[in-house]
Amino acid sequence: MKKNIFNKYLLLAGMVSVVTFTGCRKETPADKVTGQAANNGKTMVGFPTGMENTTFFDPFTNIKTIDVFSIKKDAKNNADLMKANNFVVTLLPDAINKYNENNDTEYELLPSSLYTVVTSPDLVISSNTYTFKFASGDFQKTFTIKLDGSKMDLSKTYALPYKITNADGVDIHAASKDTLYAIYSVKNAYDGKYTLAGTIQRFVDDVADTDLGGTYGDDVTSTVATIAPNANTFEIFWASGGGVGGIAGLQLAVDPATNKVTVTATGNATLKNTAGADNYYDPDAKTFHLAFDWGADIHNKRIANITLKYSGSR
Repeated sequence: MKKNIFNKYLLLAGMVSVVTFTGCRKETPADKVTGQAANNGKTMVGFPTGMENTTFFDPFTNIKTIDVFSIKKDAKNNADLMKANNFVVTLLPDAINKYNENNDTEYELLPSSLYTVVTSPDLVISSNTYTFKFASGDFQKTFTIKLDGSKMDLSKTYALPYKITNADGVDIHAASKDTLYAIYSVKNAYDGKYTLAGTIQRFVDDVADTDLGGTYGDDVTSTVATIAPNANTFEIFWASGGGVGGIAGLQLAVDPATNKVTVTATGNATLKNTAGADNYYDPDAKTFHLAFDWGADIHNKRIANITLKYSGSR
């Protein structure tokens, strides 16, 4: 119901022409109509896999080889394909701050201590700049790192921002002129999409609000996102479908020894497990059983008795 901020592919439609290009552009019937035949176009360079690429990992402690991005040359004809080029891509650490401001996120630059760049003869590295040497006939190179899972913090989401800063006289594809973001997050065992069921009630002066409260309908989903090895944020809604205010930072923490769950909200100190209720996680059914409440006093309570059943990865 709520859009997951990790899954924004804002430029996917704009990237279609990059994704589909081959090493040398072919003339099509449409080219004949528009006059943009293969030899009349422009040779372009771009990122064929999109400008925002999010990878979620299951917890790991070894070294993983990760393809961060590819850079591809779309030659207008065979003669341009045979030309050598040096394309420069630059790591832009400060771009993380702009991304966080625009997207209400708290991503961190992936520290260089967590990864090493896979080197090759056609990659020249100088500080934060990477020069990809395209020999005659080359049309795509891949930038790859080795990521150390033992050093990653499960409470953090990391990002690496890159931009093409020198196209060696070739046009940069319109959809690849901005910054590319490679985003990485490690999931704990509870992370994923869940089906939300049960009831939620809102009382005002001891009177139940039937407009907002009630029983959840079918197909209501909640995102359970990792913030620590045994803690996650999650979402609830009113039975009417609207968002619930006043409980920012809604979290659940699992005691791995007992599977007992504690529900809290960083933005509301009154939110707590309902007294006498059994809050727990069933690992066999991959289901949370939660009962919690909050409110200014006993006459103005909000009460949730819900289950969260795992429905797939996010």
